[in-house]
Amino acid sequence: MSTSSTVREDATCSNEAGGRMAAGQAGPDVAALARWMRTWVGDEGQIRGFHNHSVWGTNPATFVDFTSGHQAFSAPATAAFGEALAQHPDDRGLDLWRRMMLFQAGTVQDDGQFRHIGFQVGESATSGLIHNMVGCLGLVEGLRHAGHLLTDDDRAQVLVSVRRNLDACRVYGGGRPTPDGTVNQEYARVWAKLRYTELSGDDVFADELEDDLDALVRLGHVRGVPDDESVGTFRQPTDRAGGGILEPAEYYGLMVVPLALGARRFGRPDLLEEAVAICRHVARSAWVDDAGCTRFHRYWYVQGATHLLSTTPMLVAGMGLTLYGIEEVLAEVDVPELAAFRDACLRTYAEYQSPAGPFVSATGWHHEADVAPSTAWHAHDLMFLVRHALLRGDVDASFWDDVFADRDRQAVILSDRAFWAEDGVHWCILSPYTAGDLSIYGRKDRDTFARSFFAWTDKEPLPAELEYPGAPAFFVADEGIFRVDAADRPSDVTVVGPVPFRGRLG
Repeated sequence: MSTSSTVREDATCSNEAGGRMAAGQAGPDVAALARWMRTWVGDEGQIRGFHNHSVWGTNPATFVDFTSGHQAFSAPATAAFGEALAQHPDDRGLDLWRRMMLFQAGTVQDDGQFRHIGFQVGESATSGLIHNMVGCLGLVEGLRHAGHLLTDDDRAQVLVSVRRNLDACRVYGGGRPTPDGTVNQEYARVWAKLRYTELSGDDVFADELEDDLDALVRLGHVRGVPDDESVGTFRQPTDRAGGGILEPAEYYGLMVVPLALGARRFGRPDLLEEAVAICRHVARSAWVDDAGCTRFHRYWYVQGATHLLSTTPMLVAGMGLTLYGIEEVLAEVDVPELAAFRDACLRTYAEYQSPAGPFVSATGWHHEADVAPSTAWHAHDLMFLVRHALLRGDVDASFWDDVFADRDRQAVILSDRAFWAEDGVHWCILSPYTAGDLSIYGRKDRDTFARSFFAWTDKEPLPAELEYPGAPAFFVADEGIFRVDAADRPSDVTVVGPVPFRGRLG
């Protein structure tokens, strides 16, 4: 069961239900999300965060890697801020965006691959195509929107970094799609090569692009799921013979955008038709949760004529790249079904947004993957939501005032098995009493986090700088969830799941 509500707590008005949508508002508060993202950006432009992979249900702590520093998977935030900046210039925004762009461009390994490409497994991973390519996408899309605001030297640095990364990533399949590749990752590479070619004037990849798209259609696409007008893609092309999963719904933007760009570049309406069919696959595989919200499906398992659908557990935060792809398709062709699906997902964002800006991460895991907001997945959402808001004319110069505003309230995302709390630079992931042993603490200005242990163990104590002053505490009873600490810090508690929040005791 998936539900969401917010309770506003403060010293003068405790337990007053607080909404997240103004009357008539059809989507989330984009400026609040952008402000929250900004609070994670360090002085050098790094995007820190708790790297919760709410599709696979893991995070660095799962792998005994306590990384909370920058991850290249968050780079789409640079595209989002760049697009907002291009339409509404602001000196504060330019400084923020430039630092983000140059940090991503300059944070590389000796071979040209980016550093910080492990995401949910942390710094223990130093190779992999997808996080390199998402880093490239943040750079090229950011440069496409606002490159004119950078110096010539800055633009050259970004393009050199992207080219070097694409060259380094030839180690994966020789730089071209192969049956042994992963389809979303190979499509992401084509997207990066397309944009690099457009922006740089360097034709080194130009002769590969159309062939790459044709190869990926041939290798990965499967028509007939869930109907003959829809096309999914195998995650691994080799699974076509013996059966396997199709891509999870949140990755399909990585396929749709390069297909739409290729259709435009090469005059190939058949590629646009494939993009539309993939969007139908996502829209027609969606489900409605107990809160009445339209949700992305998890994935399909396909073996011959057998098609099995998995819907949950599944993310809420992280729909952005696929919705960005749908928006790209709608810019080319009018498909009312897809526009309606996009609008339904905007309402889902609004329903699951906390007042601080981030969304409930997921539902169905019944542990920290549901509540801990990942800057990476939210960066994908921000990329879509900023574009959509700009297209609607819903962003004006006040956007940057909101982004740089300080928010003086504690924010909590609460379930009956785990909760996230943040206040200023401090954040924590804890369990309600009697409901688990989560005890994770971090800071938005630190590259590592830690967990505390019982005093009677031989573990090192939690570093003092990571202690969360006055962390909230909750108890899960048969009647619901109660707040049991005595702190009077003004707070917003966003609740996810079927167990109701009953407020404070006493």
